[in-house]
Amino acid sequence: MRTTGRSIDAAASRPAANSQQPAASSQQPAASSQQPVASSQQPAASSQQRIPHSLLLLAFIWVLAPACRVTDHSERDPKAITTEVLDDPASGYAAGDTADLPHMAFDSMALNFGRIAQGAQVERTFRFTNDGGSTLIITDVRSTCGCTVGKDWPKEPVAPGQGGTITVRFDSEGRGGHIDKAVTVTANTRPPTQVLRLIGEVVAPPGAAVVE
Repeated sequence: MRTTGRSIDAAASRPAANSQQPAASSQQPAASSQQPVASSQQPAASSQQRIPHSLLLLAFIWVLAPACRVTDHSERDPKAITTEVLDDPASGYAAGDTADLPHMAFDSMALNFGRIAQGAQVERTFRFTNDGGSTLIITDVRSTCGCTVGKDWPKEPVAPGQGGTITVRFDSEGRGGHIDKAVTVTANTRPPTQVLRLIGEVVAPPGAAVVE
């Protein structure tokens, strides 16, 4: 009877051990129940990502709005500088008395050197007088053609009532036919330039090359 009692006690203890298994398995649904909670946080995170995009859109509209206003010429800024407020008064030079300025009065504005053979060089002298009210200063004597040059002119100031000469040289090498060369004299006068002319004719040999 003692052996039977021990077996009964062992059998009685087995259900108690097996009863612990459902308790352990009962914890598994609790762990799995936390997964929906973690997934529920994903929409919140995605909503935070859309916030910077909306801020960028607002910033773009804020920058674009002034640009549209600038390009719209119908809306004018009252503080903007326009052509209506610009005033260009006459300069002191324009308002001055021309009688007080220097002036070059030439004996002749054009000189004719006549008829020459091709290859010859000729010089002609233009005479002038400063009949203005102040000192005359000649800054340059120049021609548009390399065959005609200003050789000599006064480099020092010319006082009122005094005069001087301008010598121009013409090289007929390669030229032919009618010649009409312009020489521009630049000085502190009004207008600041005057044009002298050198006229003549160059006779070229038959078949010779002629520069136009």
